[in-house]
Amino acid sequence: MSRWEAVIVGGGPGGSTAAWRLAGAGRRVLVLEAREFPRVKLCAGWVTKRCLADLEIDPAAYPHTIQAIDTVLVGYGENLKEKLKETTWSEPASFGIVRKEFDQYLLKRAEAAGAEVRERVRVRAVEVGVNGVRLDIGGEWIDAEMVVGAGGYTCPVARALGGVSSEEVIVLTRESETEVGAGRLRRATPHFGRPELFAEPDFRGYGWYFTKGDFMNIGVGCVGKRPSVHERLDVLMKRLRRSGRLPEGVKLTPFKGHAYAVHRGAARLPAGERFVLVGDAAGLARDFSGEGIGPAVRSARIAAEEIIAWLEGRSELIAYAGRLSEIYGSSGGGVADRIADVLPESVLRSVARMICGNAWLRRRVVLEGAFGMG
Repeated sequence: MSRWEAVIVGGGPGGSTAAWRLAGAGRRVLVLEAREFPRVKLCAGWVTKRCLADLEIDPAAYPHTIQAIDTVLVGYGENLKEKLKETTWSEPASFGIVRKEFDQYLLKRAEAAGAEVRERVRVRAVEVGVNGVRLDIGGEWIDAEMVVGAGGYTCPVARALGGVSSEEVIVLTRESETEVGAGRLRRATPHFGRPELFAEPDFRGYGWYFTKGDFMNIGVGCVGKRPSVHERLDVLMKRLRRSGRLPEGVKLTPFKGHAYAVHRGAARLPAGERFVLVGDAAGLARDFSGEGIGPAVRSARIAAEEIIAWLEGRSELIAYAGRLSEIYGSSGGGVADRIADVLPESVLRSVARMICGNAWLRRRVVLEGAFGMG
């Protein structure tokens, strides 16, 4: 018998949630994380109420930065003051967090539940055999009954076992999160603690400006290379400077970029004989918004349930793929993507303005639909 019943590659929200659930059920779990925690993770940094419920976290009891969000502002065009449209809920629709704190909290919780965590360990190769899985971590091989790929878009388990489709839709982002101080941020923005989203004119992405506690998060995400993500970021930064949202004398943390795949069908095989993929490793980020924490956590909980059933001989791991399909669907092509592919740019601009300007569409289609708020 292998020492480990499950090895989880990746210690982010998906990996730590799977480890927490499996270890809590008495299973022998090892988490391999390439970086050392706490670490900076590029992310605008908000989580839905559903996600916190899946994590069994009470916002009032969470010990780190958490910003209740009951209002979101959506902008388009060149003039921020005239074009910001406000959507408000009667109670918090989502919560802002700092990923460095949030991910560390979840990983430590998994460890407290009984999972072993090894940081600064990179998986070099993954081999599946009749009797189990072997992972090369550079001069050492680890044996397990099965493996969970939770290492994001470039997860070695996904690359080795899940395959990558040429039809994957890749989102490119540039982002910076800077600790400024709540007082200075309150003076700089009229909407402290409320996310401001700026639709790209071509309907292929958006920028954001989000103040939460002492932190300011700025970024852009887009599909496609023209205009480039760098050019889009330059436009956003000019708009923010003109509006006075960047406090004088603040040196922003350098912008960094990353890529991920959004869910537009089964681009990757999410499960096989001795593996499952969760979160970004399975390409589950929400279409258009790119919100990935919620799908990572939810898929990890489902994966843990199916792994336990498999270890007990009650099910096959491929059942996990069926459950994902029930939740996220399996047909390719998001609505926004199909529209963008067939309509001329002038019409796309009109569609973007209509969605941003119409209160019902903005709430239902964009914020509650694409972002999972409410």
